[in-house]
Amino acid sequence: MTSTENKKLLLPEHIIDFFIKKYDTYPCITQTRNVTSSAIDLLTKKNKLLWFYNNFNGEQTILKDGLIDYSATYKIMIYVSMVENEKVYKLFVISTIENQINVDLLLKGLNKFYTIDFL
Repeated sequence: MTSTENKKLLLPEHIIDFFIKKYDTYPCITQTRNVTSSAIDLLTKKNKLLWFYNNFNGEQTILKDGLIDYSATYKIMIYVSMVENEKVYKLFVISTIENQINVDLLLKGLNKFYTIDFL
């Protein structure tokens, strides 16, 4: 992937590098439609947050970016990035090719959290 394509995806290179170091393979990446903050609450509550960038607004901590270890067994991570000036997030599901079926199940499970954007 060229750096131009990477900027278009908004997926930081260090996230790809982290995946490669952990699983010794280049990842497959699936970008979803935007999701509500409820999806992020659910994902971070049930899974390990490996890395994050938060803002504290004086009352609450707001996740701006983060990396979720969704399944070490199935080698699936989720990079989360807040869309500027909105309360929605872009998701990038990062996995190995042999676990695409598990990614598809995850994406269908998030269906009720998608917003009306079209990527």
